[in-house]
Amino acid sequence: MKKTYRKNMWRELAANKSRFASVFGIVLLGVMMLSGLLSVGPGMRRAGQAWYSGQNVFDLRVVSTLGLSQDDIDAIAAAEGVEAVMPVKQVDCEGSFRGGSTLAVRVQQLPVYPTLADKANMNRLVLESGRMPEAAGECAVQVLDTGAAGSLRVGDVIELDTEGVDGLGASELTVVGFVKDPLYFSNETESTTAGNGALGLAVYVPDGALEMDYYAACYIKAAGADAYDNYSDEYQAAVDAVADRLEEIAPVRAEARRESLIEDAQSQLDEARAEFERQEADAQAQLAEAEAQLNDAKAQLEAGEAEYKSGKAQLEQQKAALPGNMASGADQLVDAQRQVLEFEAQLEQIKQLVTLKSVADPMLGYAEDILHNAETALEEAEPDDINYVELRDILARAQALYDSTYNQLAGYQAQLDEGKRQMYAQGLISAPDLSNEELVTEAEAALREMKLQVLEGQLALNTGNAEAFTAFDAAEAQLEAARAQLDEGWTEYNDGAAQFAEEKANAESQLADARQQLNDAAEQVDDIAAAEWYVLDRGSIVSIVFYEQNANRIESIARVFPIFFFLVAALVASTTMTRMVEENRTQMGTFKALGYTDREITAKYMVYGCAAGLLGCVAGMALGFYALPAVIWWAYSTVFDLPTFHLRVYPLLAVMSVAISIGVVGLTTLAACRVSLREKPAALLLPRAPAAGKRIFLERIRPLWRRMSFSQKTTARNMFRYKKRFYMTVLGVAGCTALLLIGFGLQDSIVEIVSRQYGTIQKADLTISLSSDKALDLDGGLTDTLASRDEVESWGAFYTRTVSVYDSRESTSDLSVTLVAADGPQKVTEYFTLRSPAGSELPFIDGSVVLSEKTAELLGVSAGDSIWVQGTDGSRVELTLTGVAQNYLGAYLYVTENTLQRLVADPAWNTVYVRTTCQNDTERETLSTVLLGCNYVSGTSFAADTAAMYDSTITCINYVVLLIIVCAAALAAVVLYNLISVNIGERKKELATIKVLGFFDKEVYRYIFREIELLSVIGAVLGLGIGAAMHQFVIRTVESEQMMFIRMLEPTSFLYSVALTLLFTVVVCRLMRRQVRSISMVESMKAPE
Repeated sequence: MKKTYRKNMWRELAANKSRFASVFGIVLLGVMMLSGLLSVGPGMRRAGQAWYSGQNVFDLRVVSTLGLSQDDIDAIAAAEGVEAVMPVKQVDCEGSFRGGSTLAVRVQQLPVYPTLADKANMNRLVLESGRMPEAAGECAVQVLDTGAAGSLRVGDVIELDTEGVDGLGASELTVVGFVKDPLYFSNETESTTAGNGALGLAVYVPDGALEMDYYAACYIKAAGADAYDNYSDEYQAAVDAVADRLEEIAPVRAEARRESLIEDAQSQLDEARAEFERQEADAQAQLAEAEAQLNDAKAQLEAGEAEYKSGKAQLEQQKAALPGNMASGADQLVDAQRQVLEFEAQLEQIKQLVTLKSVADPMLGYAEDILHNAETALEEAEPDDINYVELRDILARAQALYDSTYNQLAGYQAQLDEGKRQMYAQGLISAPDLSNEELVTEAEAALREMKLQVLEGQLALNTGNAEAFTAFDAAEAQLEAARAQLDEGWTEYNDGAAQFAEEKANAESQLADARQQLNDAAEQVDDIAAAEWYVLDRGSIVSIVFYEQNANRIESIARVFPIFFFLVAALVASTTMTRMVEENRTQMGTFKALGYTDREITAKYMVYGCAAGLLGCVAGMALGFYALPAVIWWAYSTVFDLPTFHLRVYPLLAVMSVAISIGVVGLTTLAACRVSLREKPAALLLPRAPAAGKRIFLERIRPLWRRMSFSQKTTARNMFRYKKRFYMTVLGVAGCTALLLIGFGLQDSIVEIVSRQYGTIQKADLTISLSSDKALDLDGGLTDTLASRDEVESWGAFYTRTVSVYDSRESTSDLSVTLVAADGPQKVTEYFTLRSPAGSELPFIDGSVVLSEKTAELLGVSAGDSIWVQGTDGSRVELTLTGVAQNYLGAYLYVTENTLQRLVADPAWNTVYVRTTCQNDTERETLSTVLLGCNYVSGTSFAADTAAMYDSTITCINYVVLLIIVCAAALAAVVLYNLISVNIGERKKELATIKVLGFFDKEVYRYIFREIELLSVIGAVLGLGIGAAMHQFVIRTVESEQMMFIRMLEPTSFLYSVALTLLFTVVVCRLMRRQVRSISMVESMKAPE
């Protein structure tokens, strides 16, 4: 008997292979999605836990705005609950290699033994190639920006820009190895104030390589924290306890650090001021000496200029006097010739006088003789003598002759004496008492001398003219040389004066800059505020946060979608088993009549259903624990480089999958068997009474009913007559359509949020963070830089701060939002688009308070409601919401300046939003580098870079969604195949009857498949409604405080979902034609209903 029973059981299994395969496939898909998606999140967390533990990643880190001293490190180490500390020196700067482009580099000093397995050696590096640095000038690196530094190789030299960077030490580092820092395992890089603001290279140097006297950070291990799962509340509580104790000592240590820095800075400032005064005195002395040298040179040049002018004037005077001198010389020559002629005439006259005198002298003797004779004769004569009168007359005449001759000779002699005196006076004769003959002789010699002098004068006059012109030419040449020398001297003087003026201006500028630097330094010393300690956990590391966020999103999807997926699969599987039991009621009646117990009869179907379910469950778990997570992690491996992710079976999840699968199939089968076995064997052996024929709704619409064919009417009656079949088919198809719509809807909700956030809502594509609002007031600072850049279209100063908001004054649960305010309402709307959830523009005027949509939803508030915001003084300020705005990434609270004054004491603009025309990474990096060079600019962030970070997350989620869509499509195909197969199997006798009645195969196809297609259309339409509602549920479940998805479904998603459902329906119907054709009319007509 039992052998016969087992044979029947195996025959039943062989006869219903397709149904068995359907249940197997449905359970496989359901379990695969359930176990697969639910195991990815824990697998990622387990990988993270293994990575953090294996590399001894820190629990807490302390950073300070003023750095950490050794006293600070000692105080941290002494705090209760601190198990180990690792102070770290690091500095960010710019660097390059092989002459390439500049990138931001973080240089970190390693501990003495970087690979030592010790609690104090945290964040242990993983050596991937090469070796660890050992000597000065060596380094190991991790490439964070593969685009800029992907070609770096062992042996390359990294050149660091040490300008303005203290304590860097060596400016050139040789790469000796490549490492992986456990803090940098994603493609999202840390921000920095160096270079373009994005860290491109992490460089690790040996202990002692950095020379600064402070620490950039202190990593901490919390006592007892390693005993807990790093993602557990117990671990977080242990870490928070230590963080609280560190927060307690922070104010004291911060003030001590401030006082120490002020003391050191003041000492350095005093030394710098003394050095400045010395250098200023030296500079002034040098300037005075240089100025004196210039003045001396100028005086010499001016004296030379005067001498030149005098010489030139003298030359011109001589040139002007030359014609006169020549005329005077000629006149003198003429006068000399005239004097010669006159002297010659005088000489001739003297000669004549001498001649006359020589002639007259005898005549005087003769006259004297006559007179003597006359006197004698007269004396001898008597007065009475007749000849006496005659004698007396003769004597008178002789006397007259004598007197005349004597007087003539005296005149001649007087003339000669006068001539002698003149000649003697003129130097022509040697003495004035020369005899006449000597006079003539010397006069003739003087005449000859005078003639010779005239000739010499004439020759000298002619020669002097030539020499004068030659002398003039020489003088002019000398003057020109002097002029050139003077011009060269003036040029040198002017160059020297210009150089002196430039050097003086430079010196004065440098002195002014130095004086300003001293004043700024003094001001900075005065402005040194108490250090702000930041006690941070692992949530401050980009890679860790990014990794955890993605794990959370996968878990959010896994909490909802697989469950709904499994429910659809379970529904169809249970329907399949229920209909199988109902089909075999006659066989069950036979077994019961033969004496089999209800348990034995039920066991047959339980074994069938549980076998299919168990095999499907095993195969589903194999795919779910290995294949599905492998595909998903492959997508995430493009973002995360985490070697600790391993595929494994999760026993609890496996047991749960088996229990649910077998439970659903088994309980459904058991319930169906119990319902059937309640009847008597005789009742079970009889066919089930057909459903009572009733008029359907379409029959009441007579115009439509009359126009329908017989086949159409039959189809309509069959659809509504067998309501159970109707509901099961419609619900199965609706579930598949809903799954497809949810999958496509997730794509609609996720893909566009980045472009909407950073393309529509946030209009600025660059955010500049300021450490002080002085950045906006400095000459040549940020304001001037932004104004001078062609790629900057506009910019605005804002105040931003993270604040907590509450739904009531007493509420203990808060949400974090970014407070945004500007100096005018129009400035906010210039850089942010404020739209209501319905899409209408929100007015933003004085007094407006606008909250992002997701935050308002979580708080349960809307426009007109009150919210409470925690101010900087710790009190809660009540604000009335004027609007709720769309926002997808982050959470924002927009207020006006007046409201800001109520929340923040003395707010100062700390953020600048900029609209630029930058089109590529090169332009963005160039602008970012320039802006980071401005004083008080602490960071820059381009919307494109932020969008790229979110895009990587969206891409990973999109892979998961695509996988879900593929699995949903596969489930839809299996479900439709199962439903249609069961539907045809239940109606074999009906189909055989119409074939006996003469229906052709095509008519039979239309008869059966038209009904199925119509049910599929109805199910698809119903599935759209269910899918839309479930999509909203899934989206709201997956959303986080800081991320809201698009909640609208695109029309194409509805179209794709319906199209795929109907496509699967048509394809399955095509495949089932063979089964319809294979129905034996004889065998089917003999079989009972």
